[in-house]
Amino acid sequence: MDKETYSFMYPSGIASFSFRFSDRAMRWLCGTTTDDNGRETGNFTLFGDLLAKMALTDGAAKGFHRPLMLSAGQAQYSEERLSSQWDMGRKRIRNLLATLTDMGLIDTCRSRVASVMTFPCLTGWETVDGGITSNPLTHEQREE
Repeated sequence: MDKETYSFMYPSGIASFSFRFSDRAMRWLCGTTTDDNGRETGNFTLFGDLLAKMALTDGAAKGFHRPLMLSAGQAQYSEERLSSQWDMGRKRIRNLLATLTDMGLIDTCRSRVASVMTFPCLTGWETVDGGITSNPLTHEQREE
């Protein structure tokens, strides 16, 4: 998946994000991942694609057979869709998500109905109109 063959949409209306990354996470984000066809994609691109799926306000997820009500800072996802989109087997997707979880970039909760991801490394975001939202699902707030 190179820039010519792979693209995703960033959330509209966002001016900036604020993150807290560990050294290990930052090193990983600066690296690449190879898909099943031997093409490399920047890890920050993969993380950005997950982030682009995040709800910026409370509401129902879109594009799913069984959409969940999400809070701001959550994303509904499907390993099958990520597998197809990123051209990687589901086992590789599951391992990649586990790596992201180990580094504190995401948290996941899977069920038979749906899977939800949060971004505990994301401290907040600013909209283009100047509104600032603190992520209610950061590690520090979750542990309190």
